[in-house]
Amino acid sequence: MSHLVYTTPELRGHSTLVRTVLGGWELSGIITLQTGSPFGISGGNGNNNSGSLQFGDRADVVLGQPLNVHQGSKAQWLAHYLNSAAFVSNAAGTFGNSGKNLLRGPGIASSDLAFVKNWKVLDRYGVQFRWEMFNAFNHASFATPNNDASSSNFGQITSIGPIAPRVMQGGLKLSF
Repeated sequence: MSHLVYTTPELRGHSTLVRTVLGGWELSGIITLQTGSPFGISGGNGNNNSGSLQFGDRADVVLGQPLNVHQGSKAQWLAHYLNSAAFVSNAAGTFGNSGKNLLRGPGIASSDLAFVKNWKVLDRYGVQFRWEMFNAFNHASFATPNNDASSSNFGQITSIGPIAPRVMQGGLKLSF
């Protein structure tokens, strides 16, 4: 995560109108780049093929099958984030042999920006205009793929992730 704050020049040598409208704006931003969350592959029968009633079973790994995580174009990895043939539901009476959190979901790339302008009125009052954008460049955020080896959409990403599409808000504040 990285952040920035920049204030434009106040344009003191220019007319009152130019100084008031164009001078002294603040630009601030936060840039977030993160790897995806770790996840494992769940076993079958509601995650309880072992019969232990712990609901923590993991799938069995199919030997010789590559994982092929996050391969190809965005459309390809949304439909097949991982090779679904690399896992099968755990055998009855076993806990499964795949590792816990052995894969990582899609990463996050997001930028939040704010434009702020402050004015003084009659040397006693302050007016602030603020325009904020969350996920300003509208980068798509994707959830972890379906990790249930017995599901028909196993390995597919079917929903958005933790970062919502672009959201903007404006505000005006009077201080006295």
